[in-house]
Amino acid sequence: MNQHKLSFLLLFILCACHRVETQNDIIPNEVFLSDTRDSTKTTQAILNKFIPSTLALAQIDTGGTFFYGNNVIEEDSLFRQLLIGALIDSSSIYAVEINLKDTIIQFFQLRHQAWKPMGHARINIPIYSIEFEDLNGDDKKEIITSTWRNMNGNSWKEVYCHSEKTGTIQYAGSFSTDYLVNKAKKQIEERYFGSWYMDPSLTLYEWRNEKLVPIKQLIIAHDQPVMENGKSTLEYYENATNDLKGLKLIFKERYSDTSPKQQQLWDDFFSKNK
Repeated sequence: MNQHKLSFLLLFILCACHRVETQNDIIPNEVFLSDTRDSTKTTQAILNKFIPSTLALAQIDTGGTFFYGNNVIEEDSLFRQLLIGALIDSSSIYAVEINLKDTIIQFFQLRHQAWKPMGHARINIPIYSIEFEDLNGDDKKEIITSTWRNMNGNSWKEVYCHSEKTGTIQYAGSFSTDYLVNKAKKQIEERYFGSWYMDPSLTLYEWRNEKLVPIKQLIIAHDQPVMENGKSTLEYYENATNDLKGLKLIFKERYSDTSPKQQQLWDDFFSKNK
């Protein structure tokens, strides 16, 4: 009996030592961030260097979405942002690179200890942060890039999703500021409150053919120039297509903040869809 206990104890110590040794071999995130700031090092070289550490981290419950990188861009001089982790689901490892100089975002997946390109797209907004959230209820996170919130608290976002059809990560659409995700209906409700010179709006988006398509929109549009008249028009749009730019004007009328009919239309915009 004592011999069995001794054997078990030795096995336990060996496993514990192996785990400590494995964790000690993991390159820290500070080194990764330093490498990404180094313009003499290519993205491919950095990704390859961190494959062993990434695989080791994948075996440990880190409690986070990404293993390496920083999801907030805090340095004006930064030319590249790089993230590695279980960005989309827990079964695969991905990397996202934002080339701030060339305004390109590109994606990679780690397969058989090698990085495979998963697509790229042009960046249309000044990116401040990168978030990961399931927006369509398929249990896979979308990649969301966001601007810094402006003086009115508004920010703009671009969405990239994993395509089951093409096996790539592709641009899916954009929206802004405050939103509510309805996974059951595969829809997103967006409320943009505007400002004295920006038009407030309500927009309903729906996932169609792996795109986040705006299907209807209500806008209180300022007459131009704003400073001279202060008048607005209520405009209602619908989209009968799967086109990201398919919204068409259905009706418009002079806006009055004392109109009960218009206020009801605004208040019921999303509830009428339920």
